[in-house]
Amino acid sequence: METKVYSEGVITRLSQYLKFLVHLRETGKRTVTSYEISQHTKINSAEVRRDLIYFGLKGKRGVGFNINDLISAFNKILGYSDKVNIVLVGAGNLGKAILNYKMLDKFGFKIENVFDNDENIINRIISGRLVMDIAKMQDVVRQRGINIAILAVPEESAQAVTDILVANGIKVIINYTSVPIKVPKNVNVQTNDPIEKLFHTLYYLSNTVYRSYN
Repeated sequence: METKVYSEGVITRLSQYLKFLVHLRETGKRTVTSYEISQHTKINSAEVRRDLIYFGLKGKRGVGFNINDLISAFNKILGYSDKVNIVLVGAGNLGKAILNYKMLDKFGFKIENVFDNDENIINRIISGRLVMDIAKMQDVVRQRGINIAILAVPEESAQAVTDILVANGIKVIINYTSVPIKVPKNVNVQTNDPIEKLFHTLYYLSNTVYRSYN
């Protein structure tokens, strides 16, 4: 059976819905209306209703949609599991800021390994993670089957590090450097922010060709 794939616009909207729903669930709410989703994501209410209907998600009149059910449904569509392991390359100021970004853990995106080439940083514990020598990166990536990396290295090192990541099986790179990096066609590079783009890349890992359901 052919796998159904969706346009980038659809995946982006579902990622925004999911971010809002996870936040909302933390407040103790159990249900949500399409109007509330529209108001908080700034996505046209008609578009929200259209998406919900298309994916067969049904609410109760006067009550709305069960938040847990919506989260489970969107997770399944986006290819999200309980935990997604990521490597971070670069433990300088930017890398430290990323490690301290608690929203990643909240959504199940776990930076499991951190690498750097600075002897003053290697073997230090930063935000609960041991910084490893970048020389060990390729072995760790291969052995653990990790396919998502966050790049937070100096500009002059970006391409060289990217080449190592790609050669060792990384399929998605979140590029936090200010320079464009060159990768093969089967590798996806994201240059924007964290949560939404990570959800987007999870879908990419399962479906590398997008087409609209319009």
